[in-house]
Amino acid sequence: MVYRLIPKNPRPEQLVLSFGLGWRLFFGAIGALIAYGMIQEDTVGVLALIITVILILAALYFDRWEFDRQAEVIKHSSGLLLAHRTKRYALTDLQEVVTRGPAPSRDDSSEPERGLGRMHHRGLNRGFTRLWLRFEEAGEVDIQMDSSRHSQALRNLGMEIAGFCDVAYRDVEPG
Repeated sequence: MVYRLIPKNPRPEQLVLSFGLGWRLFFGAIGALIAYGMIQEDTVGVLALIITVILILAALYFDRWEFDRQAEVIKHSSGLLLAHRTKRYALTDLQEVVTRGPAPSRDDSSEPERGLGRMHHRGLNRGFTRLWLRFEEAGEVDIQMDSSRHSQALRNLGMEIAGFCDVAYRDVEPG
């Protein structure tokens, strides 16, 4: 993903994952600069207008996970700041935190050359790491997907969530 959910602990019994302030400032500033440029030029290009709207919507996008041990609830809110929806899950229903992505780095020179067969083996998930929660009732609920460059950070986040919620963490091998 283009964005990162940043873990915060507002209270000892609460873990919150949300966007940092930099997210909103970055996209809002770029959108404002393009809008300012259109006003100064006294012309409104369709492409510039579309890009400005997308940037402003990105600045207003809201994605927040709250893990609350005291209330025994996990809340996920997403959408635009004023028009978002919230889903609630029972913390006691959480079975495990799972990541699946590229295998940790290894020396591929020892493997025989497989050409295109190797790309087929990894499939469409090649190069991405996925982090999700597995609930008894709700099933699998995605938290975040990111490129393989950030797979270790996503695994660390998964371990932090699992430790906080006192459930198992599992890293599934791709394939």
